[in-house]
Formats: sequence, structure tokens, C-alpha cells
Amino acid sequence: MTWLPPMLGAVSHAPWDPPRPPANPAPPARRGPGRLLIVLAAGLAVLLLTTIAGVSWLSRPPTGAASGRAPASNDRPSTATSAPTSASTTAAAPSLQPTSAAPESGPAQVPSSSAKPRRPQVGLEKNGLYAIDLSGRGTCKARIRRPMPPVEDAALAAHLRTLVSCLTAAFRGPLTERGFTLTTPKVKTFKGSTRTPCGLLSSRSNPAFYCAGTIYWPVSSDDAREAYTFARLGYLGLAAHEFGHHLQATTGMLYVYGARYREADAKERYRLSRRLELQAQCFEGVFLAHTSRSIRLSSRDRAELRAWHSYTGDEDPPSSRRPDHGSSRAQLAWLNRGLAGADLGRCNTWVASGKSVR
Repeated sequence: MTWLPPMLGAVSHAPWDPPRPPANPAPPARRGPGRLLIVLAAGLAVLLLTTIAGVSWLSRPPTGAASGRAPASNDRPSTATSAPTSASTTAAAPSLQPTSAAPESGPAQVPSSSAKPRRPQVGLEKNGLYAIDLSGRGTCKARIRRPMPPVEDAALAAHLRTLVSCLTAAFRGPLTERGFTLTTPKVKTFKGSTRTPCGLLSSRSNPAFYCAGTIYWPVSSDDAREAYTFARLGYLGLAAHEFGHHLQATTGMLYVYGARYREADAKERYRLSRRLELQAQCFEGVFLAHTSRSIRLSSRDRAELRAWHSYTGDEDPPSSRRPDHGSSRAQLAWLNRGLAGADLGRCNTWVASGKSVR
């Protein structure tokens, strides 16, 4: 029940050439000087006007010219007529393949920013996980049987992996839709003690542990008289609690928690630990409620789970227990809160009152 921290240049042609004289011009007829002056003046005027018009035409930008440079901002048409380059397309939407040409029917469609996959929130108080409602989403197909007598040690790991696969199948789709990638946690059983990335774990301290993507389960934890094995859903409930820590890791909560934990004093560390553990307790309840039909959750099952958690609180013996999981009252309250529906948003212990997480 414990999580342990690890951590173109334009080419143009002149559109106007001055008129060339004929090859064999006829001699001009004789005219009087006055008439000659008038004709010369008129010719000069025509020539001058024509020259001015030609220069004005030449000063206009050429039309239809190909260009290998990007147009200046004031030259751009109001509607794009070419596809974006592969670089800009990739930057705008990594999941889209760049196009080499605009579709013939119209301008290329540039992906809008709304097409980008949004990164989910990964904090404690605000997290994308809280927007998930499992109602009507999948079932648990694992065969849940009454476990008395306890599952044999040699078969325990296989049984737990079946339960964990069921949990993963129930949560993977909804988490993927929110931008999270859910993996299947590993399951390792052990006798006595075992070394892990989180340190040395002992079978005498807790019935199960979560560390670095792995659920560690002592084979002797189901043998004691006060074990969870009297409850038909005991194995599934405890596996769901440890899987709750895997959800916290998947959604970034454990890493934010770890950063806060390192900066906190001893008293605040216990408060943070209780919020973390009670949230996993609530996740357990949500899963059981979500799969209630397929696992045939009954009033007797609820009573058995309440009985089990009635003596797992921080106030219960042995005296060496630390206030890091919450009282039995708080554990039952958050379990029941989860059992009341399939909405993960109800499990936000990080904004709950201090009294509710003691």
C-alpha cells in the first residue's frame, strides 16, 4: 500500500520599341517653311508623349513573372495559393505529412493551431486525469473468485498480472484520449526482502509496494490472520490501490509530489504522503465502481472491504506505524467516495481540506 520515491530574378522584355523608318523612304515633298515648322513641332510633341507613356509602362512591375523569392509583405495576395513548405508544415503539426503542391480545387489548407495535440496538465491540484469519467467504458474480464485459502505462492505472480492487465485495459483508452500513455506495470513477488530502485523492501512492513513502474508484492502478505484474503475482492482491491500509484506516475503527479517532498519538513512530508495514499485509495474505489457489473460487486464485498480498511489506518497497531497513509476513517471515506461513481475528478485529495486527509 506504499509508494516509494526513486525519480526568380525577374527577366523582362521592353513592351515598346520606337518605330523604325522604312528601308527606302520616299523623298519628302517640298513644303513652305511655316507649314514645315508646324509639322516638325507636331512630330516632336507626338514623340515626346509616346516616350513618356513608354517610360511609365516600363516602371510598372511585370505580370506573370516567375519568382524564386518570397514576396514582400505588401505583395502577398490575401488568399494563399501555394502549399506551405515542408519545414513550416512540420512545425505547425508534427503528425501531418507536408504536401508538395496545393490541391487543384483551391488553396492549400494550413493546419490551424487547434489541430495540435494538447499537452495534458500534470500537476497535483490540476491534472488531465481529473477530466476522465469511466462511466460506460469497458469492463474487467478477470475471473474474481473467493480467495480463501490464499493464492499459492507459486501462482501469486501470475494471478496478480491477470488483475493488473485488467486494470490497464480499463484505464488505457480514457487516458490515451487525454494525452497520457499508460503502460502495464510489472509485477514482482518476493520472499523476505528485495532490492529495488527505491531501496530495500521488507515483507514485514507493507503488504505491497509500488516503485518505478513495478508493483512489488511479498508472497507472505496474504498469509497473516489480518490479511486481506478474507475479502473476495481483497487481491483486486489492493492491486487497484497500487495501480493507483501507477496512474499518479503516468500523469506526472508522482514527480510533482517528489519535488515538493524534497523541499518539505517532516510534518509536511507526512501530509503530502497521506494525500498521495488516500488518492490511490479513491482510485481503487473508482475502479471497483466502474467494473461493478463484471466483477459482481455486492453489498457483502463492500462490507468486507470496509472491514479490511478499518484496521489499516495510521492509528492502529503496531506503534511503529507512521502517519503517512491516513486514519482508517479517512481511508474508508476516500474509498467510499471512489465507490460512489466512476469520475476520477472526485479523487482530488490535493484540494481537499486538511481534516479529510488526516
